Amino acid sequence: MQSRAARLGVIAAVVVAAIVVFVVLKSNNSDKSSNTAKGVQTLHVGSSGNPVGGVKTLTYNKGDQVQLRVILAVPEEAVHVHGYEIEKPAAKSPVDFSFPANLDGVFEVEVHRINHTEGPIAELHVNP
Repeated sequence: MQSRAARLGVIAAVVVAAIVVFVVLKSNNSDKSSNTAKGVQTLHVGSSGNPVGGVKTLTYNKGDQVQLRVILAVPEEAVHVHGYEIEKPAAKSPVDFSFPANLDGVFEVEVHRINHTEGPIAELHVNP
């Protein structure tokens, strides 16, 4: 038969283990939205037609509202969000987008340049 101290030690160990499991599971699931984009995300495109600071990764959860503002240094032909098939003229800056993230996956946002070339300016990641 176990002593009272041994039984209390086992109970304490089980409680601590349950708390650790709870904390680990909570941090793996509930922080999903903490790394997602919120509000208007601004993308700057330089005079070369390339994104200033490189291609930006924007992460959303399915159902979130995507809000993009593309600021162009020079007029271009269009800005296009692949997958969602949204394209807007880019003769004047800024070019604004607002749409629900109702398709999950990875989608390219690109600029269609005046010289008929294309280039990525952002990657849109939508979590299921």
